[in-house]
Amino acid sequence: MDLAVLALLILGIILAAIIFYVSGAIVGQDWSASGSQILRILVVSLIAVLVIPVFRDVAAELGVGDLGLLFAFVLLVIAVRFILVEEMTVTDEWLAAIVLSLIAVVLIYIVDEASRSLFDVGLFRVF
Repeated sequence: MDLAVLALLILGIILAAIIFYVSGAIVGQDWSASGSQILRILVVSLIAVLVIPVFRDVAAELGVGDLGLLFAFVLLVIAVRFILVEEMTVTDEWLAAIVLSLIAVVLIYIVDEASRSLFDVGLFRVF
């Protein structure tokens, strides 16, 4: 891994953290964040940027195609539910996790496509 790939990886994690913060603020209707919540956002961002693409690629290698993307989304919902939603004040935690994950995935897709079209760099597809 060279320095440029490492820089893109760190930039991807930071952008994912910002996206998860905004998604959590929209769902929880609270724009403040404590230190532990920022740490939780960083952990979920690390999972979204590093672990989920690995599961997606393994599923693609096994020949299940789009099922890998679905499995990656379910993994993200579970990670968001048990890591990030714990500190949010919502009535239905699973629904909040699904909506937060869906908003985050759409925003990540928009940022990734914008970076591809403007700078010819895929931020969330480093490997």
